[in-house]
Amino acid sequence: MEMEAKEIGQVVRAETWASFFGLDKPLAQAQPDYEAHVFDMVSGARKTEEAQAPEKAPGGEREMEMETKAYVLAYDLPSEYRSDYYKPATDKEAENHIKAKEAMRIIRATRIRATARLYACGLPASNSVIVVPTRKLQEAQKAIEEVKGFYEELNKKLKEMGFPELPEPLICLIPQVQVQVVSWASLAERELTRKLDTMIESMAKKLEELGELEAKKAKSMKYRLKAQLKELKAVEEMAKELGIDIEGKVQLLSSMIGEAIEALEELEEES
Repeated sequence: MEMEAKEIGQVVRAETWASFFGLDKPLAQAQPDYEAHVFDMVSGARKTEEAQAPEKAPGGEREMEMETKAYVLAYDLPSEYRSDYYKPATDKEAENHIKAKEAMRIIRATRIRATARLYACGLPASNSVIVVPTRKLQEAQKAIEEVKGFYEELNKKLKEMGFPELPEPLICLIPQVQVQVVSWASLAERELTRKLDTMIESMAKKLEELGELEAKKAKSMKYRLKAQLKELKAVEEMAKELGIDIEGKVQLLSSMIGEAIEALEELEEES
């Protein structure tokens, strides 16, 4: 059965965000106690909020300082490197070796899809924290429910394959006042700057290699670049809302992507 247009769009967007932020890179094989990990993140954020936020008083500047200016989305998703799957997948003599490798594959695909969906709601400040602008709150809440749905579907497949179910992903939204947003935004800016610098360097190499690209690959690359350009604009808009200035790097990268798209279109016409 063919996927509906909406589902195809969701998959393509997830792939774009996964590529944009490098979410499709392998995880470290060590699997932490993720429940304790998220608990520490959340409790740490709340302690910071209590320590930094001024005492709330009705009216005036103090009440304004307590107004929610953004949200922190803290998450931890179970990965494919849990021992139930990783051990038999790496042991060729194991009876369920083939099934375990397939289980790892679909868990990884779900993790990438879920992370990309969450990343579409804001800007990453670390590997497990996303800063969400207030206007994206409803989208973030919807994304959380969708991600939980992804893992419910995944657990059904794992159960059918004879494997134990994964724990439910832990995701929470924490409201942030202005003083906290400044701190999170600085972390997000660092992550964005690093990623944009890497993308600019990568795009420069791609521009040099376009002349050697096969015509049949030009169309798919052009489609990916157009999607990337669209998401780049979305990232810049969110950055502005959080007081992050990446305009110069975004303009440079957008210009390079535009140049690549033009070259690919010429290559298509010549073929």
